[in-house]
Amino acid sequence: MIQKGKMNVAIAPAVALLLSYFCSIHTITANIVTIEAFAPIQTSTLITTRRVLSYYKRSDKNTNTSTTTSTSIVQRNKHEKLRLNAVQGDGNNSNNNKRETDSNSNSAEFCIVGENVVTECSSTLPNFGTESSTSATTNLAKCICGAGSFALPHVFLEEGVLGGTLALTACGGLATLTMHSLADSKQKASEFILLENEFLRENENESETVENDLQPVTSYVQLARVALGESAAKVVFALTLSASIGVCSTYLVFIGSTLESMSSDVETMNIVRQYLPDISKSSFELAAAAILFPLSCIRDYSVFAFTSALGVFAVVGGILVTLAYGILVDPGGGLSVAIESIETLPMWPTSLSSAFGGSFGTICYLFAINFLTFPVINSMKTPSEYNGAVSKAVAGVWVVNVIFSILALGFYREQTQDLVLANLDNGPYLSALKLLLCVDLLFTFPIVFSSGRQILENAILGPEDASRDESQWTRAAIVAGAVTSCYGLAQLGGFGAVANLVGGVAQGTLAFIMPPAIAIALSKKSGREEEMQGVQKVGQYAVATFGVSVVSAVTYFTFTG
Repeated sequence: MIQKGKMNVAIAPAVALLLSYFCSIHTITANIVTIEAFAPIQTSTLITTRRVLSYYKRSDKNTNTSTTTSTSIVQRNKHEKLRLNAVQGDGNNSNNNKRETDSNSNSAEFCIVGENVVTECSSTLPNFGTESSTSATTNLAKCICGAGSFALPHVFLEEGVLGGTLALTACGGLATLTMHSLADSKQKASEFILLENEFLRENENESETVENDLQPVTSYVQLARVALGESAAKVVFALTLSASIGVCSTYLVFIGSTLESMSSDVETMNIVRQYLPDISKSSFELAAAAILFPLSCIRDYSVFAFTSALGVFAVVGGILVTLAYGILVDPGGGLSVAIESIETLPMWPTSLSSAFGGSFGTICYLFAINFLTFPVINSMKTPSEYNGAVSKAVAGVWVVNVIFSILALGFYREQTQDLVLANLDNGPYLSALKLLLCVDLLFTFPIVFSSGRQILENAILGPEDASRDESQWTRAAIVAGAVTSCYGLAQLGGFGAVANLVGGVAQGTLAFIMPPAIAIALSKKSGREEEMQGVQKVGQYAVATFGVSVVSAVTYFTFTG
């Protein structure tokens, strides 16, 4: 819920998130209708919608109808051959899949970065990943299980023990399915581009430039462009930016809330209380933003390499210390106290609408990391193992978070704070742990912030100018504006409120609305609509409907709850 006194400060970034959402609904609907209209044509020719008319014009001009039909059959056969090569490609047979071209040809070699479709590229540098499936699983688990885990006990307080467990299961399961769907859609889109590449090579004498169309699918934006068109790509672009800025704003809230609780503690006289007594949350957030501005201007991320180990230690340490504190100190008495207390807690929410709209977005904040699908796939040595890595990561984090949330709620019951760390006292060791978590987020912020910063720089300066030294002052101004937006969004309220809005709107749209739309569109465009029939197609529409419900409920509760 938005604090009324801070409405003016926070309204701009919040409205930006909502505009991105409503634009996405309009764009997806419009593009699916367009694809439906052109589906019969695309099934026969297997080329993009924007080339259908020109293809038939060339066919009518140079050949008769029978020749056009023959061309369609040839294209189908070539598509199946290229598709099988792309699917079967691995490190051992990549040489067999290399496409041989005439050395005098002025068309660009096609390469799918991160997949062994070809062994080398003349137009783009190869970028075959080196990360193992185990490493990918670990990194995905780290992305999911972070600062948001400390807000889950309060989510279970609002949704009930069984209700919270069900919500966590549903969100984790659906996020896993849609991340699998994005990986599969990436493969289908790559096959589709291979076919278009083949078609363009055979028609190089046409006025259209081949090189401009041979872009490998290596990002969420590119996938949306191939499946749904340029408008949808812009929506994904805006939502990814919103997710990046939004997640960074929750880091500011976490730092501000944690330091404020230490600053106002008159009993323990911790180190923060001694040197910075009675400082407000917003003041700590403003000071953190000032520190983060120069850190966010750094381009060499190797200086932040140590934060990976630091982050794992801080989060795991925070979970273990929180449980140990409840077992040994407050309320003490061992695990039996928490287990007995759980039996007396509400199992289900008192109000389904308020629980769904007021806290489900926080769960999305953890599990809906679909915007990280492509960076992880591109980094993997064997991209086909991505689905398994996602499933293992989500399952492992689900187990840890359910156990942690239920036990913490059993310890602190109705006194469970927005961030459960606030239930712990501020003794020397606990204060050190809380400060370690804050320091970790200070150095994690620039890494997460980098994706949003790059999006803004490329949009304002262009890809080439964004890397020039002469643009450093403009880049600094962009960073300052983005950090200021993070600070403004942080004024919406506590950690749970901001995480709920960011997770429910931006991440929820990218996780539950876009993937089904992309999957349905690609099945029509690639001429393999028969592969998505019956239950599977209904399931895709059901996930999209669920996504719209999540985003709508979170938006409504944020402004009225």
